[in-house]
Amino acid sequence: MPEPERQHDANSEIPSAPQVGTPLVRYGFTSDGTLEKRTAGRADEPVAVLVCHGMGQQVRYETISSVAEAIRIEVTAENGPENVQPISVHLSYENGSFLARAELDWTDRDRKKHSVHVYEAYWAPLTEGRVTYRDTILFLLSAGYNGVKYSKLFRSSTFKRWMFDCRKDMRIGPATFFGIICVLLALTVEVALIAYVLVVLSNVSKEIWSRPIPAMGTHHFFWAFYHWLAAIFPILDTLRHPGNFGREWWHAAGAVALWIFLILQTFVVRYFLIQYVGDVAAYISPYKASKFDEIRTQIQNVGLGVGKTIYGFGPPAPTVPHYPRVVVVGHSLGSVLAYDTLNALINLDNVSAHHDRRNVVARTRALVTFGSPLDKTAFIFRMQARNDQEWIREQLAASVQPLIVSYKDYRPPSFDWINIWSRMDIISGELNYYDDPLLPANIAPCVQNMTDPKANIPLYAHVEYWNNAVLRQQLYKFMR
Repeated sequence: MPEPERQHDANSEIPSAPQVGTPLVRYGFTSDGTLEKRTAGRADEPVAVLVCHGMGQQVRYETISSVAEAIRIEVTAENGPENVQPISVHLSYENGSFLARAELDWTDRDRKKHSVHVYEAYWAPLTEGRVTYRDTILFLLSAGYNGVKYSKLFRSSTFKRWMFDCRKDMRIGPATFFGIICVLLALTVEVALIAYVLVVLSNVSKEIWSRPIPAMGTHHFFWAFYHWLAAIFPILDTLRHPGNFGREWWHAAGAVALWIFLILQTFVVRYFLIQYVGDVAAYISPYKASKFDEIRTQIQNVGLGVGKTIYGFGPPAPTVPHYPRVVVVGHSLGSVLAYDTLNALINLDNVSAHHDRRNVVARTRALVTFGSPLDKTAFIFRMQARNDQEWIREQLAASVQPLIVSYKDYRPPSFDWINIWSRMDIISGELNYYDDPLLPANIAPCVQNMTDPKANIPLYAHVEYWNNAVLRQQLYKFMR
């Protein structure tokens, strides 16, 4: 069967693919709807958003959905629901795999049309089953040791960091030492509790499986099963015969409740350490060691691969999109990947031949990080230089991070770095270690730190940003 004839876009010399799919689910080239010359009535080309998900987020497309929905809510609030089109999806094929994006179109109150395409760097499967509980604990203890080593109790101190072509003295707050000690003590207690509960459960399980299991199908099976357990846990018999609910019964009830709580928190905390903190260990550990270097490289390649497609690196072809404005977004550990990805794309531009460059710096409108541990990676999770030889290494490490090499060349007035954080989120914090300490803080070109007052539930604050106005408003600001 002969191939269908390619349609020719009247506004472009590049042929377009035949439209296939439905109004809300479309298939075709990545460049669909992004070419330089647009249809009549559209003033702006679409904005591309590259979002990097955080630790423990295992579901593909979940982060695309969260960002697209956040933008949609703010767009609707600002422009009215009648001016906002339903979110659609587009699927293309790039570099040996399918690439999906969410698309949102709206018309503002001035009748100006807007469009945003949301892409995701999905790396979660790369760390699945690769990090052990032991790896995570050793990583945290090592990080805590580094933090204690370079901070002072109730006194401000400094550490040196190579940025903007010289060594900079970066301030360490007076509460840092005490805070790290508290975290290490809590971690030690938690590790001891987990070890105790697992040992007890192991011994109990051996006792259980050494006894004959009550026969199924008998009339008194459940009673027999209860007596079988009561022989192993005698305290159950006390609960079964409450009497007048005296002190002994309440003590037994309290002991059972406490034991159940310890078992539940053991498995929850252990799961959190492996699935969440384990992702951090796998990605950040290569700053010090090489055990997870392969995983980290694979994760970075995911971000770089999607970024190269968005910015149009590669030979000119109908599949190469054209986005004059790109916003890079990262949550939690994804903020570290977003930072690394943007740096890598700028470096790729720097080392490319003139005709292969994609003007990454000028086209990048913003880097938005939230719930970010980037300051911790700059201080706690890295080696501190102690002699001239190590400072050469620091200089080399800085060279692959152009965002801390030159404000003029890599953080121009057209670029904003927004960081959203909460005091209730122990993972996040202000980002102060990516700017010259002599410049005014929180004013461009420095990182603009913003607190989210609605992310106010301890620990859970780390994921509350998604549903709050601060993130929505900042994303929308760069879509207009």
